[in-house]
Amino acid sequence: MRPFLLSSFAVIAFSFASAARADTQPVTIPEKVSQNILKRHPSAYDLQASHETHFGQQLLEVGYKDESGQTNQELFTSSGHLLTNELLIDDFHEIYPQVIAALNREFAQHQIKKAELIGNPNGVGEEYEIYLHAAGTDWKVSVTGDGEIVDKQPLTP
Repeated sequence: MRPFLLSSFAVIAFSFASAARADTQPVTIPEKVSQNILKRHPSAYDLQASHETHFGQQLLEVGYKDESGQTNQELFTSSGHLLTNELLIDDFHEIYPQVIAALNREFAQHQIKKAELIGNPNGVGEEYEIYLHAAGTDWKVSVTGDGEIVDKQPLTP
């Protein structure tokens, strides 16, 4: 029984290490997605991608700069179709009060560093992607417009 427990623990530890390493590796942007962006913004540059989950879907977030140098972030489905975009929130007072209340409950003392709004094109609702600092750690937190925290991840330096 003891060897089984030790080997099980080793497999679990290896899985967590592999998952953490996978998050830090660059994500390849599928040709269909890059063509979609370049069709609308022929001079787009500095394309970078990461995987995210919003509205219960695994999505590909692609950030890029357009011809004017403005940064854009768009979310694509696994089939490569544009789903929606992320809007940067400049004034944190525009974040719904129930979202702020959820953050206050989860992170007693925090400072919001960046906030993005993601509208659901397939129905009612929106989600916020909030980057904050609390208790010496930087966090990425996904919160529904109703104030439900659906994901939180500590960010590594």
